[in-house]
Amino acid sequence: MSSALQNRLVGTIIVVALAVIFLPDILGGKKQTNQDLFVELPTPPQMRPVSESETFPQEQVKQQVERKAEIIPDVATDDFDMDEQPTAVEPVENVSTAQDKVEGAALNEVQDRPVEDRPLVDIAVEPPVTTSVAQSLGADSLLEEAGWVVQLGVFRHQKNVRELLNKLKDSGYRAFSRPVKTSTGELTKVFVGPDLDKAVLENALPHLLELTKLQGRVTPFTVK
Repeated sequence: MSSALQNRLVGTIIVVALAVIFLPDILGGKKQTNQDLFVELPTPPQMRPVSESETFPQEQVKQQVERKAEIIPDVATDDFDMDEQPTAVEPVENVSTAQDKVEGAALNEVQDRPVEDRPLVDIAVEPPVTTSVAQSLGADSLLEEAGWVVQLGVFRHQKNVRELLNKLKDSGYRAFSRPVKTSTGELTKVFVGPDLDKAVLENALPHLLELTKLQGRVTPFTVK
């Protein structure tokens, strides 16, 4: 074989080889390769065990709902002052009146003594003693004429005072009120009367208790 033919064959083989290698890239463009993407996920946190929920106390709630409400009755006396409670308080006599009574008793004792066989001696009766006895008798008569009243209670609110007075007057009682000053402020006393007969008011105490729910007490009535 001549060298010219041999060179042609070699050149043809090289051209074919190059065509086989590079022709697909030239005609088909860049070859695309598929790659799987893997994303690393963090491990999930450890789950805590859920405790079982307690059962709802339906029976207890039902009993509380169906329970009847307690009704507290209204109290007639409001903010009753402990210092003004209706305890038995005796009227305080004036010092002069007590002294007059002592002098009168001494005079009566002197007059009641038996007369001894002695020379007669004139006993001078001091005029002030006679005057004191007369004043004492006059004070007692005025107290008796003033009469007696029933003290029902002490109130702070005027609304309660008016309601109690209206209830007493509607029931046929004579009633009135008086303001008093205490350490806690000004209060109001409610009275029934006055009446000259103490027994009449004492007999009315049970009915007043039933009517007003207040335990009254009979006290001397003083004119102010």
